[in-house]
Amino acid sequence: MSTPSTARMPRAQRRAQLLELATRVFTEKGFQATSMDDIAAAAGVTKPVLYQHFDSKERLYVEVLDIIATSMIDEVRTIGEGEGDTITRVRTGLHRFYEFVALDNSLRLFTGHEQISEAVRQKVVTVLDLMAIELAGVLTATRQVGTEESRVLGRGVIAVTQTTAQLLQGAADEAEREAILDTMTTTVVHGLTGFAPREDARVPGVVLAADAASTPAGDA
Repeated sequence: MSTPSTARMPRAQRRAQLLELATRVFTEKGFQATSMDDIAAAAGVTKPVLYQHFDSKERLYVEVLDIIATSMIDEVRTIGEGEGDTITRVRTGLHRFYEFVALDNSLRLFTGHEQISEAVRQKVVTVLDLMAIELAGVLTATRQVGTEESRVLGRGVIAVTQTTAQLLQGAADEAEREAILDTMTTTVVHGLTGFAPREDARVPGVVLAADAASTPAGDA
């Protein structure tokens, strides 16, 4: 008798199930340590069934990255929805990116230190660019900055965010991580406050001007 996990189900439903489980396994073990056998076992199917839906581990991983990307981009959107001031938003954003890429075993991938293949590299670049575009939307909602300027700023802030994640991963303890977050937050905030806040800022909370940004991050 077939178990619920191996019972025949519509192709689209099976594919969605396999993607969900693959995301979980890749998150727990990372790309290199995960085999198609691992994913098939987690799903309760044979490896041939898995290959009916995904012709390689790399192709499966690229689609898993799409799922991770959706969550990361949603996180960027929430930066413009949260209460608090610019310091709080920046610090929260830096920390959340670190949590995503470090705790989900994606740090090396999303900081450019793990080249699995050209297809995966291109997917990572696309994800980071989409995050930059979303961040640009937050910037234009808060500051007097043009569309092209905001995209440059967005990509620059994403690059700083990648570096921050690497530094946090290498920190010896929580105190050092807090110090790193304070330093990088101050760096980003002082850069952003070079652009005057909009009088009709379309975000909750406070959009800091240059003078207000001189407050140390730890005192926010």
